[in-house]
Amino acid sequence: MNKGYSGSEKRKSRRLRANFTLIYQVNKSPTVVMNVGYGSEIEGLMLDLSEGGMSMLTNYDIPKSTVLSIKFTLINRALEGDSRIIKINMLGIVCNNALSENEEHRLGIQFSDISEKDRKAIADFIKLSPFK
Repeated sequence: MNKGYSGSEKRKSRRLRANFTLIYQVNKSPTVVMNVGYGSEIEGLMLDLSEGGMSMLTNYDIPKSTVLSIKFTLINRALEGDSRIIKINMLGIVCNNALSENEEHRLGIQFSDISEKDRKAIADFIKLSPFK
C-alpha cells in the first residue's frame, strides 16, 4: 500500500526534480541511531530539491522530526569553472515519511541549518535549470 503525500501544498518555493546521490547520517534521535548505527553514513537518492527542502529515498524508516546531517555535490551545468561544482553540507528535519511500493521510504526534508552560500547555490541551480 502506498501512503503517498495527500495533504495541501505547504512549500514556500518551487521544487525541481533532481537525481543526486547523497550521504546522510542521523544527527539527533537516540532511537533512530540505535536502529541505523551511530555515526553511520548512509547513501540515499535525492528526488527533488528546492531552496527550503528536498525529498529523498532511503531504505530506512526514519520518523518525523529526526534531524539528519546531509551531504551532496551539486553540479550546475549552466555555470562555468569552479562555481559549477559545490559540495553542500546541511542539517534537515524529516517532515514526512511515506512508504513506497518497493519498500523504500520517501522522506520530505526541510532544511534547518544551511549556509547562505549553499542556499544561494541551490537557488541558482533551480533558477538556471532548463527543466522548469
